[in-house]
Amino acid sequence: MKLKLLICISAIFLCFAPTKSPKFKLKSPFRKIFVGAKTVDCSGEGKFKCMMVKNSPEKNWEYFYDQIEGFKHDQGFEYQLLIEIVDVPEGLADGSLFKYVLKRVISKTAIESNKMSSSTVTVVPSPPVNKSRATEWILTDFIYKNNGLEAKDFEATMTLDFAQKKVFGNGPCSKYYGTLRDLDKNRVRFENIGNTKSPCNFTDKEKAFFDLLPLTQNFVIEDERMFVYHGTELILAFRRR
Repeated sequence: MKLKLLICISAIFLCFAPTKSPKFKLKSPFRKIFVGAKTVDCSGEGKFKCMMVKNSPEKNWEYFYDQIEGFKHDQGFEYQLLIEIVDVPEGLADGSLFKYVLKRVISKTAIESNKMSSSTVTVVPSPPVNKSRATEWILTDFIYKNNGLEAKDFEATMTLDFAQKKVFGNGPCSKYYGTLRDLDKNRVRFENIGNTKSPCNFTDKEKAFFDLLPLTQNFVIEDERMFVYHGTELILAFRRR
């Protein structure tokens, strides 16, 4: 009897054993970048105007010699953009290896020309998630084999419970749970992620989803959408349940 009980307990423990953090280096095609208020003279094959960009507020501005497809820069405004870096097939005339495509404008801020300081924010993200109650989200997009992929043919969810310091939900196949570390300014960590390891037809996509969870560093809420980032790289996107 005792032996059977020990076997049952061991089986339950293994079923919910925490998964280890992934060892691979994430390569998301989506990036957050900041674009400066002024274009500047630059040179390459001739003279032209370049935008100034950086990956985070504390970094120095750098010349951006390419164009961002779908983006029109208005002088006097600083932007925060979400862009996609798309591989370009070999043999194109200009020799570019990839192109930049605008996915959305996160913010657009008017800058005073004399002070170069913020005066008006014309696009403002929605307020942060209400931390007094648990909120549930449904996965819409995630990074799979270094590409952005829609969550089609299956449903995966995430519930953020800041009060109980928990994150949990359903993957494409299995239930999962973990610890939520609430840091300042919408920065979070998901730790000790475990799952029930239930088999199904979406095991590879579930593994990708579970591998991304421990890489979460910050999130942005915009209306009914939540975007989850690893640094400047977008790794998960959800809609509110």
